[in-house]
Amino acid sequence: DMTRFKGRSTLRLIQSISTLPPAFPKTMNTCGRICVHQSGHFVVVSNRGHQSICVYKVKRRKQGRLDLVGHFHTRGDTPRHFQFDHSGQYLLVANQDTDSVAVFDFNLSTGRIQYTGNEYSVPSPNFVCCCPVYPLMDVDEESVNEGVPAVASVDTAEEELAATSLRHSRHPSLVMRHKASDDGGETSDSDDSTFRAHRRPKPKARTAPASMLAPPSASYPSLEEELEQARREIEQLRRLLEASK
Repeated sequence: DMTRFKGRSTLRLIQSISTLPPAFPKTMNTCGRICVHQSGHFVVVSNRGHQSICVYKVKRRKQGRLDLVGHFHTRGDTPRHFQFDHSGQYLLVANQDTDSVAVFDFNLSTGRIQYTGNEYSVPSPNFVCCCPVYPLMDVDEESVNEGVPAVASVDTAEEELAATSLRHSRHPSLVMRHKASDDGGETSDSDDSTFRAHRRPKPKARTAPASMLAPPSASYPSLEEELEQARREIEQLRRLLEASK
């Protein structure tokens, strides 16, 4: 019987504060997200309509009152979602109606944000998730077999598509950029073809039991086997598409 708690609420209103400048019509705006910075010193809100990020500083942490730091344009329309990186020093904003994710510097002392100049084209982004990844490394196939993180060399569109299936691999992986050739025959890093490649486990110490000293290939399929499996899956999908026409 929930009525027994009536009149004994544990919540008490401390402050009500607007996310908009006074002159902006409130009927033309809705909030997209609100979150507390991992430091606990700031509260951040996105405004869909005013196209801004609003930052407040926690004035007195015990009382929870907020002071306005400022409103900052998101470099796009409809900031549906935003996310801080693990360090809390970068803010990534998803502008849903302008198909972009903009990156901002976040000042940990003042709470002010500044556009970094980095912006990425993403179709209708509505969520941002920051995941830890392994650093990019260029290693050869021989190094992969020795337990070093692997980089797959992809030369054709079909192999690039096959490599993307490694995203669903059960093994640890690192994020890679495929180097595609442009019209001039030169190679360039392509942000639109990011995929994951295998990261092989390091060999165990010699003092470990014999069962733990088996080479990685004895426990996990090789990168070539994963790629071959991906090619077969892609071929099956192509046949299904042709059959449906």
